[in-house]
Amino acid sequence: MSRLRSDTHGTIMETSRRPSLWNGSLRRDHIRLEDLPLDGAQEGQQYTHYTSSKSGPSTRSRSFAWPFHGRNTSEALSTTRSSHFTFRTWQPQTFFRPHDDTASIDRSIVPDYVVNFIRGETPETLARRKERKKWGQHGVEVTPRRETFASHPIEFGHYYSSSSDLTQDLNADSSWSRRSGLRRHITGWRGGVIFNSLISFIILLVGIICLILVITKTKLLSGESAIFSGDCGTAEHINIGIHVVINVFGVALLSGANYVFQVLSSPTRREVVVAHENKHWLDIGVPSLRNFAHISGFRTTIAAIILLSAVATQVIYNAVIFTTQNIINYDVLFITQSFLDHAPFNNNPKTNNGGLSDSDLTNLQNTASQAGAFTNMTSTICLQEFSGVFQPSFDVVLLITDTVSTTSSLIQASKPGTSLATFTSNNNDITAPDGSHVQYCLARPSAPQTCSVNLSGSILGIAVLLNLATVISMAVILARSTFEPLATLGDAIRSFLRNPDPTTADACLLTKSDVRHGNWPFSEAQFFVPKNHYWFQTPSVPRWALTTFSWIAIAVPTAAALGFLTRWNLPVDKALTPFGVTTPLLTFLPPSPFGTAPMALLAALPQLLLAVLYFVVNAHLTTYFLSHEFSRFALSPRPLRVSSNPAGEQTTSLFLTLPRPVSWTLLIWFAAAGFTLSQAVFPGVVAFTPSTSAGLPPSHPDIVATSFSTQALLALLALLVALAVGILGLGARRAPAASLASGEGKGNPLVLRGGSCSAAVSAKCHHHHHHHDERAHAQTQEGQGQQEAADRDLWLRSVVWGVVEEGQGMRPGRCGFSAGSVGCVDAGRNYV
Repeated sequence: MSRLRSDTHGTIMETSRRPSLWNGSLRRDHIRLEDLPLDGAQEGQQYTHYTSSKSGPSTRSRSFAWPFHGRNTSEALSTTRSSHFTFRTWQPQTFFRPHDDTASIDRSIVPDYVVNFIRGETPETLARRKERKKWGQHGVEVTPRRETFASHPIEFGHYYSSSSDLTQDLNADSSWSRRSGLRRHITGWRGGVIFNSLISFIILLVGIICLILVITKTKLLSGESAIFSGDCGTAEHINIGIHVVINVFGVALLSGANYVFQVLSSPTRREVVVAHENKHWLDIGVPSLRNFAHISGFRTTIAAIILLSAVATQVIYNAVIFTTQNIINYDVLFITQSFLDHAPFNNNPKTNNGGLSDSDLTNLQNTASQAGAFTNMTSTICLQEFSGVFQPSFDVVLLITDTVSTTSSLIQASKPGTSLATFTSNNNDITAPDGSHVQYCLARPSAPQTCSVNLSGSILGIAVLLNLATVISMAVILARSTFEPLATLGDAIRSFLRNPDPTTADACLLTKSDVRHGNWPFSEAQFFVPKNHYWFQTPSVPRWALTTFSWIAIAVPTAAALGFLTRWNLPVDKALTPFGVTTPLLTFLPPSPFGTAPMALLAALPQLLLAVLYFVVNAHLTTYFLSHEFSRFALSPRPLRVSSNPAGEQTTSLFLTLPRPVSWTLLIWFAAAGFTLSQAVFPGVVAFTPSTSAGLPPSHPDIVATSFSTQALLALLALLVALAVGILGLGARRAPAASLASGEGKGNPLVLRGGSCSAAVSAKCHHHHHHHDERAHAQTQEGQGQQEAADRDLWLRSVVWGVVEEGQGMRPGRCGFSAGSVGCVDAGRNYV
């Protein structure tokens, strides 16, 4: 059997003289057909001339040509130059398929023999392919014959343009395009987008149903609707349950938006090519705002809409539900000790600001004389109980002074709900309007109060609209079937192995630090310095600063609020207030009156900080696992995990970089944190009913304020501390060590110190057997031939990274991916 021969040196020399996409000299009117990618498994192969085989069918010496070919004087076939070979077909540009997004040739318009010619086929090769299917291929000698056919400029109207990507991986693999369209759209990143779009759509349906019920009940879109009225304990449980569901929905929307955002912000190979030619690098495998400057404006717009709508939805959904306490406002009376003994009183309008009638005052005298009807309090405790904006437990407070009066036992009746803090002196004693001092007080417990759980129709309508914008934006990206992002590390490796990046050639040890300082490509070989790498070294300093700032922005205010409220506003025995319950001492009125809907939105604004923290932490952890995934290729052969169009041994998954267990843990944590935050800061709404004067309207307007819960603040702070410990704990992990030539296991050349970098990944994905010098090219050892055969269609197989060519003398060694065996990196040798 004859061996496979290659003319690599001649191919490189000839290729260097052609117009190139990399150097920008390729134009619309200057396209060589032989540069077009071949179909399926024929990609990257040269034109071949087959000799006879002993075991297979013999080939004829006669050659055939396509209808547009002409004979020359030699036996070799060549095309005659056609000056006006064009197919111009009008193709409307649509919103989903911009003109320069892709280039394709409709087979219903272009004849089959033209398509086969573009693929590099000849009538002979087509016939032999059919014969090989029947007889098999045996003893074939392959001889490069690129000079057999001449390529001429051809223009296909709107079907081909200079913006079309001529490299093989910039368009979807043609073999995959013949597969089931359904399978293509339910696997990889498209399957993930469909899954998240479905979840968002379900949440949208729930919101629409609730909105319809509100409109049906209230006949208005604006205003509030009570979904429950009754016992306050039951109302608290309903409020908690609804907010749990809301925050699960909110985190699901955030997660889906983050997923689609990462897909949209991932660059295509064409965008990487342009960036690298301009000495810029892009993020690959992580959500990136930095890539916005280098990707299409359409994707940037959609990504921004999805991100902002998801964050706004998280805030607004938490403002939809709030509770209202219905209480009886308390009356404040300054009296003498004789009032309790039924002493006469003077009901003077000047001293009766509370509007109490004579019968009301008489009933109070009779009730106060009964044992157990009132609760006796010291002046200090009384001041604590009645200094808040409202008092839910008592409806009357009698303040007994040291005054002795023979004319009237009633000193003054203040307006209902008046805070006793207005009557305090410098030493915190309660002073009556006549200047006397309060000795003690009696408070009458009020009847059990009622509460209602309310829903704001206007806020729910806004949330539904934002949710709809998220769903539509996710669906739009699915309509762009030609979009092929480098969303995962496997996508990037596959792309760079199929078509190596010339801007990072001979720089297998390139790091992100070298790229950021402009030190690429290298002018000389580099040495590998083995040293242990810990995960915390993977994110860049700016990313660490962003993560730290996002955490501090919510942790410090939480700790400060908890410390202030427990130290200054609450007694020790009441330091921890329950989740989501409005309490008098932890309710603060705004400087100017607020409506319930604006106050609910104001109280939900801290959810914005939590949403930002989710995106930042997700990107931080994604950077951890991106480097970890890349470093494992230096240990043993692994298949490439791609986000779309898997072929060969490649695998695909719905997740992009962050593994499912970590992602789900993060979702559970943020759902718990979002719920806790909704119960820590919330709108405090109190509706007053008349006190002792039956039938009269409330004398005090309803309270709309901001309330806090110290229990929820403490739980939120604990969750934030746990998050910080988790991030730092993962950062303390050490990257897996690769074996060195000395046998020592230390360091890993594939760790991404400083985070994701397209140039650093590209530099490690070169076919080095295509760059041998003349002496290496002249070698014909059987082992080298087997290695090159193993590395054919490398991106389709399980690969490992290491030394693929040992250096000799002054010649440096070469490192790269291989499907066969590789050597260990030597700390004392330089590599390119």
